[in-house]
Amino acid sequence: MKEIKIVLTQTNTVVSKTLKLVSKKPYNHISISFEDDCSTMFSFGRKINWFPLIGGFVKENPNSGVFKMHPETKCKIYKLEVTEADYNTILKRLNRFLNEPRSFRYSFLNIVLMYFNIPLQRQYYYVCSSFVSYLLWGIIPFKKEISLVIPDDYNTLELQEVYEGKLTDYVNRKLAYNNI
Repeated sequence: MKEIKIVLTQTNTVVSKTLKLVSKKPYNHISISFEDDCSTMFSFGRKINWFPLIGGFVKENPNSGVFKMHPETKCKIYKLEVTEADYNTILKRLNRFLNEPRSFRYSFLNIVLMYFNIPLQRQYYYVCSSFVSYLLWGIIPFKKEISLVIPDDYNTLELQEVYEGKLTDYVNRKLAYNNI
């Protein structure tokens, strides 16, 4: 079996605080990591740290970018065990994004439509939760369309929670442990 980490986060950015206010959910961003320490994560989010209106496929590092600007970022991390075949399927899907990152856009429209429970999936347009759900489609049993999945839906799945607290504490603790 292979392990994948699902990382729910809540930064202190204006956008994140607004989403939290509207959704009334504790975490409003989701990423996926293939490393135990989550030092590299993949998601859809802002491409420029200080400007949230340009978004797309992003490779995230908890010690840089928006997370570095907001070291108090809270997180909940789940472990998902998958078969070798499922793991390879996920990596194959991810490689599509890695090979053509500029082809994909952040779907601001979907953020609004999700609130009204209106599904809309356009090719090349994702939000963080639809991206992670796309990678895991057919592996995790979602009860709604990809475009309607929100980060909080992962709290209702049968996943193994491995950590809840500050993201930097988890990452730095894992890095320190790995260097012993």
